[in-house]
Amino acid sequence: MTPVETIVSQEQACPRAQAGERRAEALARLAAALQEIHHLCPELPVRAIRWMHVKHPLHEVQEAFLRGGSADRVADEPSMFILLKRAARCVLFGGYLSACLLRLRLALRRPRRALQQQPFSVIARTVCFSSRRPEDDRDFYFGDLQQRLADAGVRMLLLCGDASNSRWTDFARGQIAASGHCRMPELALVPPWAALQMAAQQVSSCLRLRRRAARLADPLARRVCLSASRDCLLQETALNGLCWWIGRAAARTWHPRAFLTLYEGHAWEACLWQGVKAADPSCRTVGYQHTAIFRESLSMLAPIDAGAGSIPEVALGLGEIPLQLLRPGHVRHRTRLVRFGGFRAQAMAAPQVPEPERRTVLVTPEGIPSETRMLFLFALACARRLPNYTFVLRCHPQVPMAEALRLVPQTLAAQPNIVLSDRPSIDDDFRRASLVLYRGSSSVLYAMLHGLLPVCLQPEGTANRDPLYSLPVWRRHCASSEEFGEIADSYGRMASDERHAEWAEAVRYVQAYTGPVGEEAIQALLSAVGLEGSRQP
Repeated sequence: MTPVETIVSQEQACPRAQAGERRAEALARLAAALQEIHHLCPELPVRAIRWMHVKHPLHEVQEAFLRGGSADRVADEPSMFILLKRAARCVLFGGYLSACLLRLRLALRRPRRALQQQPFSVIARTVCFSSRRPEDDRDFYFGDLQQRLADAGVRMLLLCGDASNSRWTDFARGQIAASGHCRMPELALVPPWAALQMAAQQVSSCLRLRRRAARLADPLARRVCLSASRDCLLQETALNGLCWWIGRAAARTWHPRAFLTLYEGHAWEACLWQGVKAADPSCRTVGYQHTAIFRESLSMLAPIDAGAGSIPEVALGLGEIPLQLLRPGHVRHRTRLVRFGGFRAQAMAAPQVPEPERRTVLVTPEGIPSETRMLFLFALACARRLPNYTFVLRCHPQVPMAEALRLVPQTLAAQPNIVLSDRPSIDDDFRRASLVLYRGSSSVLYAMLHGLLPVCLQPEGTANRDPLYSLPVWRRHCASSEEFGEIADSYGRMASDERHAEWAEAVRYVQAYTGPVGEEAIQALLSAVGLEGSRQP
């Protein structure tokens, strides 16, 4: 048995705590109910509902279902009057979106026309955290993939989604580029009338789900169906659904050989892939698993077939461990799995040994405001308890430092042993730290290569968000600042040979989980989508 198989089998064989078992069983029942609703009503607005796909982190509606449906978001059937009000708001939002899309299309008519006249064999959809285009053209998720494909003679267009909450026109003008490494704001592809058509489909699906719910005998499936009938009218559902038109427009315009997206189990991913397939069945859909896979990532571990094209034809994995986790759920869908690597792992060749004497803790939250607040407040408590340690607080691009500081007391920034990181590269913060405090951030994988000891915050009563759940050594858990202090103290007193033995096993785990994107990975991608050996002008 290979080391990878040993790690995966250990995780599968490891007995879980009673509470964890109950939660896993409840989540499996919920996933079955979601699948039933997908098959009962296989329409775009249903696929576009965010919580109809089980991914990390679980949506508040899913958490309410796991608790027995006691939250307001999992309420009884609303009255027809309330439903009509929500439908009216949905249609009004569709009209507003149509006006915005028309204005955007007019503002970008020249560069958009210039891009439409160019050939692209690969189109990739990314998410941007600023309205400004990166000076070095490296994407946060896809790195220098555009340049590396260009070196192989393959042209790639990058479609940019906005996570910065900028004005549409400001974001679009800052991102669009019709020469060099070409980029286009994704909403520039959506025809203005599509938003009103989406609104009509949302209202139709709402009524259909309401009727279907009355015929369901299973109480859980009925509650799911009623909640879906309500939430298919949401604005976020409309925006997710527009990805279907983005995929269709891109496939119709350029007829690429491959359409590449991130792969985390989001609703928009399935919508976009299906839009691509609706316009050009020969285009290969590719999902890039770029971050850690969690226990609750059922949309990836056991993907639901919600209609033709809803599952990628090719899945790019960070390494062998993720591919083994993905394989059981994808083999029956004939998805081709490719070990690709990560663009954040370019410095993995020379791991740096642990240095506990640094007495510096790097705090790395996910791009979720509530998680950022929890970790930063905990770091403040630890900093007060451990004045001889320095705590470096680093934000995810999706929650910038200015926003994070609004979530916590002003005393945090005034704490003398707390440092707010302003370094462009997280590697700079890795190099000055000895421990990393985290919950769900996949950056912990790369932190271990720099010799940092991972400490996962796991307060009582909260969900386990640890992406290192299958790592048997070199990670610790704490629920209080007292426990963190004990961990830091014991780490400083740990015997050198014991410390290095644990760390070496963790490094082997990381190297099986992810690795740099080498030239063989680029060739494997091109081969998987039928572009090996082809060159474009």
